[in-house]
Amino acid sequence: MPVKGLRPVSVILGAGLALAASAAPAAGTADTSPPSVPGTLFQCPLPGAPGSGLGVGVSLCWGAATDDVGVTGYDVQIKQDGVFTAFRTTTGTGSIVSGLTLGQSYTFRVIARDAAGNAGPPSNEVTANANYLSGMSPSGPPPSPSPIDRTPPTRPEGLGPYSVYINGAAGLTWTRSTDDVAVSGYDVYAWIDGAFSKVPAQVSALADDKVLAIVGLTPGRDYLFYVVAKDAAGNLSAPSDLVRQRAMVEPPAASPSPGTDTTPPGTPTGLTSVTGMDIPGGVFLAWYTVGDDSGVPPKYDLFRRTDHGYAYEGENGMPRDIVSGLEGGKPYTFQVVARDAAGNLSNPSAPYTAVAQPGGTSSPSPSSSPLGCRVTYATTTWDGGFTATVTITNTGTAAVEGWRLGFGFPLASQRVTNGWSAVWTQSGTGVTAENYEWNKTLKPGQSLYLGFNGAYTGSNPKPAAFTLNGTACS
Repeated sequence: MPVKGLRPVSVILGAGLALAASAAPAAGTADTSPPSVPGTLFQCPLPGAPGSGLGVGVSLCWGAATDDVGVTGYDVQIKQDGVFTAFRTTTGTGSIVSGLTLGQSYTFRVIARDAAGNAGPPSNEVTANANYLSGMSPSGPPPSPSPIDRTPPTRPEGLGPYSVYINGAAGLTWTRSTDDVAVSGYDVYAWIDGAFSKVPAQVSALADDKVLAIVGLTPGRDYLFYVVAKDAAGNLSAPSDLVRQRAMVEPPAASPSPGTDTTPPGTPTGLTSVTGMDIPGGVFLAWYTVGDDSGVPPKYDLFRRTDHGYAYEGENGMPRDIVSGLEGGKPYTFQVVARDAAGNLSNPSAPYTAVAQPGGTSSPSPSSSPLGCRVTYATTTWDGGFTATVTITNTGTAAVEGWRLGFGFPLASQRVTNGWSAVWTQSGTGVTAENYEWNKTLKPGQSLYLGFNGAYTGSNPKPAAFTLNGTACS
C-alpha cells in the first residue's frame, strides 16, 4: 500500500522527551571520530552482597567499545514513550539500574563517548522486567516462589476512530481491557508501506471504561490500525479488530485540489467461505464487489488475524481469494479492505471466521528444522541462596521460532524463586524456561541471556544437562 510518512507523535503534539545533546569537541583538538558500537548489551545479574538493599531494578552488561583516542564513558539510555533518554553515565561495562517497578518491562541501550564528546552508535536494545537486585540474607528464610502469571489480558473491543483536531493526528478509542492482575499498557500498530508496525502513541483513559490513543502520522492519509493489550508479566492479548482512520488535516482545506481523489471506496460486505473446491489446509473466500467514485474498480487487501497481530494474505483484483498453508480443521478470522488507485482505504469488512479444510499443514513445532544449541550456566552463591545466569546459543543453521529450555536440579532442595527474560516453572527437580513474545526468535549464532534467583540447603551443584525444545544441548 502506498502509505508513507510516519511522524513521531511528540512532533505532532509538541510533547516528548529530548535526548541530551552531544558535547562539542574540546578546543584545540581534531578528534572527530566517534567510538565504535559497544559490544552486545545483555541482562547479566550483578547481585548485591547477602543482606544488601539494592531494591528493584535491572542489571546490565555490555562489551567494551573502541576509539582512536580512548573511550571515557558510556551513557545508559532507557526508552520512554518511544524515545531513548540518557539517565546514567558510567565508566565501566556494567550498570545496576534500581528504583524501578517490580515486574514492569523496560527497554535499554548503551552508547559510548570519548573525551572529545563524540558519541558512538547505539548498542542493541534489551528489554527486561525489573526484579529484586539484592542478595538473600543468610539469616532469613528463602522466599516463597511467586505465582507465574500466564494469563493474557482480554482483547481490546470496540476499536473505532476518534476525531482529534490536531494536524496529522489520528485518534482511536476502544473499551478498556481487563487482566487477572493488571493491564500495564497497550501497543498500537499501523499499516505503513505494506506492513504493520508498532507506532508511538499517547494513550489516556476516558470515561465509561474507554481508552484513547493519539498517533502522529501524515495529514490526510488513510491508515489501518489494531491494538494489543499487555500486562507486567509480558503476556499479550489477542489483537483488536482492524479499523481505518484518516490522519487529521488542520486547518482543513476549503476543498481538495482539482483532480485530487480523497473519497474512499465502499466497505466490503458479505465476506464468506465458498464450498465446492477441494483445498486441503485452506479456505476459499469471497465477498461482494464495491465501487469507487473514480469509476476504476478498487483492489482488495485480505488480512488474517494471528495470536497477537494480523498476517497479510495479499492483494486481489477480484472480490475473492484462496488462502492455503493453514492447519486443517482450525478456525481463522479474516477482514478485507478495499483500496483505490489514490491510496484511499475503505473501512474494513466485518470479521469473518472460517474453518480450514481438513489436511494441509499440521501444528508447527517451535522449530521444524534440526537445531543445535549450547547452554552455559554460571552461579553466584551465598549461604542459602544463589543467582544463576543462563546463556542459550543457537548453533544450528535455522532460526528457532519459540523455545523451551529444560533442565533438572541434582538435588530436591534446590528451587527457583523468581526469574527474568523467560517464564520459569519448576515441578519437582525439573525446571523449564519458556520464551516471551518479544524474545521468541533465536537466530543462527544468536545468544539469549536469562537467569533466576534460587534457594538451596546443603550444597548447590549445577545441572548436568540441558535441552532446547527437546533437543540435547552441548
